[in-house]
Amino acid sequence: MVNSPIAPDELVFRVSQAHTQVLELVDRLDDQQKDAAASLPGWSRGHVVRHLADNARAFELQALSALRGELVDMYDGGQRGRDWSIDLGATLPAAELHEELKLAQRALEDTWSRMTTAEWNHSVRFRHATVLDTVLARWREVEIHAVDLAVGYHPRDWSLDFALHALDFLSDRAPVGTRLVLRADDHEFAKALGVGTTVEISGTVRDLAAWMAGRSTDAPLNSTSLHLPELGPWPPDPAE
Repeated sequence: MVNSPIAPDELVFRVSQAHTQVLELVDRLDDQQKDAAASLPGWSRGHVVRHLADNARAFELQALSALRGELVDMYDGGQRGRDWSIDLGATLPAAELHEELKLAQRALEDTWSRMTTAEWNHSVRFRHATVLDTVLARWREVEIHAVDLAVGYHPRDWSLDFALHALDFLSDRAPVGTRLVLRADDHEFAKALGVGTTVEISGTVRDLAAWMAGRSTDAPLNSTSLHLPELGPWPPDPAE
């Protein structure tokens, strides 16, 4: 569970804005561009779009199930089912993928719009967390994968609030045996992660967040080490 200083209604609004942004990016793709490589190894842009649609449907199911007092898996068939759906959906025409993403995002927002204050705290299986935590997770999915589409959206386009949230969520990626000190040169942000040999890394808040998310930065980061350390794995979902 990740604490958020942002109120639920404001957080949903920000995710809605991210939904609009990613739809505009996907709308730029024709079938040939859809089949071109995304910035994620082994994925086309079509893979990214299908994953975003599947993910929206999965989070809608988490919310609806929570309202019934039920805990359900994120994806039918687990990781294998998730991957199968992404591979299959990536072959669909660009216009069909765009429509699928639009409808999935709209349905998710409609479900969230009916949540009461108390219902945001209902438990979900995803990360053994709450419905509100899934809104934060959806924010991460959309903002980071919008960059992965490689159609003109970059880490520098992230809001400051999002970059700070991403840095908080990804804190556990600090390498084992390393005390990772992150310092922003455009913000008062500074944070030490882990224990061990100290390595200091500096750059903009957004570039630090991009690096922690395993994405390319808009500008080079500065480091006291000859090479940037290899980060640990993405925080796993303890519910899997």
